[in-house]
Amino acid sequence: MGNIALQIERTASGATVASTARVVFNNLVYSTGDIDYNPSTGIITLNSTGRYIINWWVAIQSTGSANGMIFSLLSSQSDSITGSSPQIAGQVSGIGIIDVVSAPVTLSLINSSTGTLTYSVAMPVKASLMVFKDEPSGNSNDTTSLCFSYAQLAHVIEQLITIYSESVMSVFTTNVNTVTGTPYQLYASPDGDNGAIFVLIDSLGQFQAVPITLITAIYVGDNTVYDDSITYLTPPSPLPNGCDTDLIAAIRDYLPISTEVIMQMGATTQASGAIYKNEYGILVLSDENGNTPIFIPVTKIARIVTAPPTPSKKPTPVSVINNPELNVPSNPDNPND
Repeated sequence: MGNIALQIERTASGATVASTARVVFNNLVYSTGDIDYNPSTGIITLNSTGRYIINWWVAIQSTGSANGMIFSLLSSQSDSITGSSPQIAGQVSGIGIIDVVSAPVTLSLINSSTGTLTYSVAMPVKASLMVFKDEPSGNSNDTTSLCFSYAQLAHVIEQLITIYSESVMSVFTTNVNTVTGTPYQLYASPDGDNGAIFVLIDSLGQFQAVPITLITAIYVGDNTVYDDSITYLTPPSPLPNGCDTDLIAAIRDYLPISTEVIMQMGATTQASGAIYKNEYGILVLSDENGNTPIFIPVTKIARIVTAPPTPSKKPTPVSVINNPELNVPSNPDNPND
């Protein structure tokens, strides 16, 4: 993992983005290395050559567009990463790789639909974008914490497919879609090291394939119980340096076993319960008996709500929902706050 990274958000409310206009992110969450962002124009500047990974999403309340919601991340070297949805409200996301051959290169997230789009009023974060420079290690065994977290998730999914083979699972993603069905396989390319696409069979008998990089939570089904035979990969030692290690290690240290939490993943998914398992790169929410476990990749967590423990406090019920109008309460003991 390189030492160049940027995370920006749009939290300003009451605004629209016109057709062909840029999304302007007003909140600089994190920035390190040779990368610049202009909050007045919404332009990102990559000042070094190399391979960059960009992940973004935008939450829209309404649209005046005739072709739904379309956003494109455009670069000054003619790259284009597009995300679209035929819906008139919800979340649009995109992920991709840009190879900067000659620096500097500028990036902008553009409204590519035919009409004006209105940012979500209900969501505290209207849009988010993350970019980091990927430094290839020179061999096929990439030891970054981010890649390890995907390998960890793939390792767990392979076991869930076997253990809960007849269960109707719900797979929540970084967009508004939730894929429901019985697990079929974790597809791996012959040229890859790990499985990367989780395939389920829905109620119509169709195959639903979900890239594991877009999974925010896996609910293994009603009336299920956590299986103690599930194993986890051991993280590399020492941990590799990088912003991904900082994040994954911090979440692991921040949430001891049995902590009651409410979590928001992406723009629309919320899960609640107690920390039942805390492994490097993945969490499991459940009650003290392991009922109806929820598996959560830590890199997709957008918000964690906890409360100081009290002797009379009742455990938070285990649940996971997908709600386009989600607004996580600031006080998990009083959802009306």
